[in-house]
Amino acid sequence: LVGERIDLQDIATNIYEVKALLESFSELINIVNYQVRELEETYGKLQDSHEELRRAYALLKEKDEEIKETYRFLTERLTVVIEALDEPTGKHAKRLSKTSKFLAEKMGLPQDLVEKIELYAPLHDIGKIYLPKEILVKPGKLTNEEYEMVKKHPLWGAALLSGNEKLEVARNIALYHHERYDGSGYPFGLREEAIPIEAQIVGLVDVYDALRSERPYKKALSHEEAMMVIFHGDGRTNPSHFSPRLLKLFAEYEEEIKKIWEST
Repeated sequence: LVGERIDLQDIATNIYEVKALLESFSELINIVNYQVRELEETYGKLQDSHEELRRAYALLKEKDEEIKETYRFLTERLTVVIEALDEPTGKHAKRLSKTSKFLAEKMGLPQDLVEKIELYAPLHDIGKIYLPKEILVKPGKLTNEEYEMVKKHPLWGAALLSGNEKLEVARNIALYHHERYDGSGYPFGLREEAIPIEAQIVGLVDVYDALRSERPYKKALSHEEAMMVIFHGDGRTNPSHFSPRLLKLFAEYEEEIKKIWEST
């Protein structure tokens, strides 16, 4: 009997321990269930938030495209005004835009910057709207005073394009496209990589296009003649004016550049 009582006590003890474990397990299950419900509610809210974020992003992207289109339209209108000053056909702006984009892509620049260079390259001479017409189309050599006035157009252009971060690339192009890699340019005499890459590109393309274009004060050169001037100099233009990397690309893709110019 004593043995049986011990067994019963052991059983009772075991039952108590099991009961305690079950109660603890039950509490744990309740906690887990509560956490699951919280997670489900949070997930539902996240889904709603995700949908709201998706809609907000789509709207933001749509507005961004509208803004880009507005800037594109305004740039095109401004380009018409600029081209009317001394290049009534408007082809200079198109050639500059396409060729600058081509070189920017070959340099591996970020796509956003490539697009801005393409868009804003035609605004490089926007400061010329302040110059007298007789200076812009003068058939003879400019006087020292006239040339000093012409050299101010980058500053005037930059002033017109300042105050809006979306136009920073446009401002850089207008302000620095006459700077030269060897420091011989204007208005600041900047050297090498101190010149923003967008201005380096447009500066080179602008020289090439100017050499190939007829003006009241000069005859047009062929592609081959223009390349000779850029790579060997003519007393006014020298290869030291341009980035060696850009010159290498210009030489490597000269046939494509020629086609862009002649097909635009």
